[in-house]
Amino acid sequence: MNTFKSNNGVSARVYQGDAMSLLAFDLDESLLKPGFVGFSIECKPPRGSSYFLLNLLNFEGKSDVFTPSDKAPFQKFRWLHVPGNIHQPLNDTAYGDYLYTITPRYWEGDALAPLDPALSVEVGMTIKPFEDNRLEIAFARGFMTSQAYTRRFGDNSRLKPDNSDLVFDTSLASGTAPDGKQYTYEDQYLWMGFTARAKTLALLQEVLDDTSLTIDVFAYDFNEPKIAAMLLELASKGRVRMILDNARLHTEPGKGEAITPEDRFDQLFNERKQGASALFRGKFKRYAHDKVIIVKKDGKPVKALTGSTNFSITGFCVNANHVIIINNAEAAKLYENVFEESWGPEKMKVFSRNALAGKIHKLTSGGLPSLKISFAPHPETVAADILDSIAKRIAGKTGAKSSALFSVMSLDKKAGGPVYPALRDIQNNEKIFSYGITDQTDAVALYKPGSRRGILVNAKQLTKALPEPFKKEISTSFHNIHHKFVVIDFNTDNALVVCGSSNLALGGEESNGDNLLMIRDKEIATVFAIEALRLVDHYHFRANSASAKTKKQPIKLWKNSKWAAEYYDKTDIHYLDRKLFCKAAKGS
Repeated sequence: MNTFKSNNGVSARVYQGDAMSLLAFDLDESLLKPGFVGFSIECKPPRGSSYFLLNLLNFEGKSDVFTPSDKAPFQKFRWLHVPGNIHQPLNDTAYGDYLYTITPRYWEGDALAPLDPALSVEVGMTIKPFEDNRLEIAFARGFMTSQAYTRRFGDNSRLKPDNSDLVFDTSLASGTAPDGKQYTYEDQYLWMGFTARAKTLALLQEVLDDTSLTIDVFAYDFNEPKIAAMLLELASKGRVRMILDNARLHTEPGKGEAITPEDRFDQLFNERKQGASALFRGKFKRYAHDKVIIVKKDGKPVKALTGSTNFSITGFCVNANHVIIINNAEAAKLYENVFEESWGPEKMKVFSRNALAGKIHKLTSGGLPSLKISFAPHPETVAADILDSIAKRIAGKTGAKSSALFSVMSLDKKAGGPVYPALRDIQNNEKIFSYGITDQTDAVALYKPGSRRGILVNAKQLTKALPEPFKKEISTSFHNIHHKFVVIDFNTDNALVVCGSSNLALGGEESNGDNLLMIRDKEIATVFAIEALRLVDHYHFRANSASAKTKKQPIKLWKNSKWAAEYYDKTDIHYLDRKLFCKAAKGS
């Protein structure tokens, strides 16, 4: 969903994301005066008084201070607003109708000229976790490496108490914030887990509260304490079956571990299970890599949760990940059939020869968007055909026409298949807006002025030492990007999202238990596109800082319009950016 408004040569469009909004602006070239210094954004939330969104940059280069955008305009042509980051209490976001007033600003003489209401544009959007009667889409915020995390939690990288058991009290104190207030592990989990963790916990609570409901679960990495506790409670009531991966990394303890979390959960489950509850440890040719919860009412499947998010602390709290809840009995039945045909070592051995693995399943019932799902491991020819069809939708005659945005954990050349090469090479197509992020690639492409080549960021190419006014950030050894999604032509009727647990590589499609979703829907594609923008913008700045050969001076706002020139330069990717996200203003 998006809303567009214009006034006197100023245009604004607001897009609905998952618990956030994307604001995009455009300006008639007649208003692109030498003193143009950006946009101020006033926000009227659903409760409380209006405020101007805050900018960490300012005209003086002051360090570690937020300045309202009426005094420090945003020098960008789009801005992502995530309510609850600054103006609202920690983990108490106000959802509802937001009204934004966007005004271009000008520097006159030696001062910022007053706001001119004659140039203001008002545009509104309902901000809430994304859902409809068909699909619910949710994301893990991640962002341990961020200014927002540092402001909230300081330099604390601990995510569980020392020597804790698998299940522990998350209300225990974890650290002290820069403002002197103590916070808990649950505070950290709520903030980083964002809507993905909230929706997963809500689904499990729904099952616990309704004795007619049972669940079947596929799990790979597994150590999230609340989820473990809820599944153990269901086990004690005879209401859960679970397939839990037993590849080497989940059975051989790592450094400092007496036992893996998965083996510990296995022990606890078997101690507490009653009735029909059962746990099977197994893997396909390589991994049981699905992350799935199938909900059944009176024994009949009614909904399924899937996505890229492992039911682990890192899955929800460190990695950038997605969760999808499909509120549809046909889809749930399909996932349940896969579960039944995977239960036991003999079935796992031959699953790739099962009819469920031999094709792409098209779902049409219950008002679903155009949705196709495939289940790996596949026969070699089927795996190759599926990945080839995705690669062709990225590039080639049926490829992207306006945009390709993606967040994929790895683009390793050794992984096999045509999708990674297509994503590595899409940056060279200067006719489309290409914007991607990964945790593993050598094909990095950062912004170069006067080039329409796409952006491809390696999120592991980071630095703790950022230029002023930014604070030092912590870093982790875990994946920053764990998503596996690609969005093609997000704002068109031909929009496509490819997502799920599949790594989009030939090795995984032939050897892992995985599921891959292909969704044709403009609104859902927009939500994923905004997630890609959130991540690329965040890590692109850090990657630029890491690659700088000289120490950067404190960053200040421009007092003229030179910063905006690239947005009107037809040879620059920022021109594509402006044209794509906001309907072009007259003469631009």
